[in-house]
Amino acid sequence: MPLLSAKAQTQPQQERSIFDDVRLEVVPETKGADPFPNELVLLRIRGVYRPLVNISHLVQPSLVNFGWTNLTRDTSFDAEFDGFPARGFERTLAVFPEKTGELEIGSFVHKLTVVDGSGYRLVEVRSPPIKLNVAEWRGPGGPKDPNRWWLPSSEVRVTDHWSADPNHVARGETIRRTVTIEADGVTAEQLPPPPVMRSSGVISFRGPIDRETRVTEAGPVARAVYRWDMRPTTAFPAIVEAIPVPWFDTRSRTLRETMIPAQRMAWAAVGPAAEQATPGQDKPSGLIVAGAGALAFVAGLAALLVGTGAGSGLPSPPPRALLALKLAAWRGDAAGVRAAITALARGDRAAGWTSDPGVRSGLADLDRHLFDAAAAPKPNLRRLAKAVHAARRKAAVAARPAPSGLAPLDGPIRLV
Repeated sequence: MPLLSAKAQTQPQQERSIFDDVRLEVVPETKGADPFPNELVLLRIRGVYRPLVNISHLVQPSLVNFGWTNLTRDTSFDAEFDGFPARGFERTLAVFPEKTGELEIGSFVHKLTVVDGSGYRLVEVRSPPIKLNVAEWRGPGGPKDPNRWWLPSSEVRVTDHWSADPNHVARGETIRRTVTIEADGVTAEQLPPPPVMRSSGVISFRGPIDRETRVTEAGPVARAVYRWDMRPTTAFPAIVEAIPVPWFDTRSRTLRETMIPAQRMAWAAVGPAAEQATPGQDKPSGLIVAGAGALAFVAGLAALLVGTGAGSGLPSPPPRALLALKLAAWRGDAAGVRAAITALARGDRAAGWTSDPGVRSGLADLDRHLFDAAAAPKPNLRRLAKAVHAARRKAAVAARPAPSGLAPLDGPIRLV
């Protein structure tokens, strides 16, 4: 693009003098391609002045249809004007066109106080207005696509950090996931909103968000930090799905994607001591203990008469799992109910009952009550316990082998 020059405004009667040896130009850096909306364009405002400047003040036009930000401080340097020594001036602006078409950038005005003999003189230097052509995106995924975030950048970086090992989450605890997105050539407001961290078998609560913009000579650098508090909700490992971050590469002029990586989450292994009641829990009364003992005796007698294990088609829960669930529901102990259900699902060899809609809905309400910062109300624990019991019975019946249509091999036994 040719240099754009301007002459100092002087009185009509004045002859040409050193005060005419001034020039102010505005050069947009588009790197040979018309920018798209919201793409960074660097404006170089350069002035060369032969008079000795004492005071200067640059007035910029109202940048209609542009967002903009200053990048660095004004710089001055030694230069030449038609072979004579002069003084140079430069300022860099980052502008972001907000729509397509031919957009105009008005005149910049540099007001100078220059030395004139033994006194001073005021000089105004204007740059001619310039036109900037902003291209219109053709095809899907552009600035107007409602299903895709528009992020024009020269480079995007994603880092993923967990406060603890997500493969071994301590029982009943949450861990924090922190995802940082950095992009060159954009401001923090142009970075996407926090993605939805939602996956089957995992519950998450969004934490605080930090955004900042750092200015450099090459343009702004944006940074956003997203946080989530996360924990598994089932006894089985779950996968937090990968999340794509779409962006437009301003160097290659192509659409690209950067991924927030997928991650496996699971509870840590628990020893026998972890199944014991915590010191803060209330001990059941003697009547409850006596009733629990009677219930255990009846369950053991039924197991001897009917049989358990793979041959009977009944699940094999860990000792006291069902009893612990019923006791916790009777006491209204939400944490105890959650721990009992987790232990019950971990002990069943074929825990198909965990996918029952009633069980999943009840567990979701229970987890929101236990772990949501908004303090959701306590669900009906006895109803949840009944739903678990019914779902386990249904799963046990479905798992039973089909009866054989053949007669016994040895035939009926006749007593003589």
